[in-house]
Amino acid sequence: MRVFETVDRVALCDTDASGIVHFMFVLRFFEIGEREAFRMLDVKVGDPARSGIHLPRVHVEISYHHPLFADDLITIQTQCRRIGRTSMEWHHQLLRDGVSCVSGTMTVVLVDPETQRPVMIPEEWREFFASLPTR
Repeated sequence: MRVFETVDRVALCDTDASGIVHFMFVLRFFEIGEREAFRMLDVKVGDPARSGIHLPRVHVEISYHHPLFADDLITIQTQCRRIGRTSMEWHHQLLRDGVSCVSGTMTVVLVDPETQRPVMIPEEWREFFASLPTR
């Protein structure tokens, strides 16, 4: 499946007192990658009241390889590695100058915004993510 890439910069507010990106703000970059992948499908992730889909996170694993600092320009790589009946597993990598600094996976579940119950991943999504070339 295709690797989606976007570029962002580590903001000062993303760092802790030591000047290194705070561990929890890595998730924000993961979500940016996921959002950009869905934009390619013309699907809005976010507030269901504003036509956004609801994809709560149910599992996250992160490995920190090298520190990221304020103002670092990073490449966010995102790949949908698995699509289950109601869930998707994203693999993320944050790179600085081509070096992997952070990697991880995030599993999300598609839920009905009214019932908060899992619903089937649309076939259109499966076809879209499966049909794209890999890196």
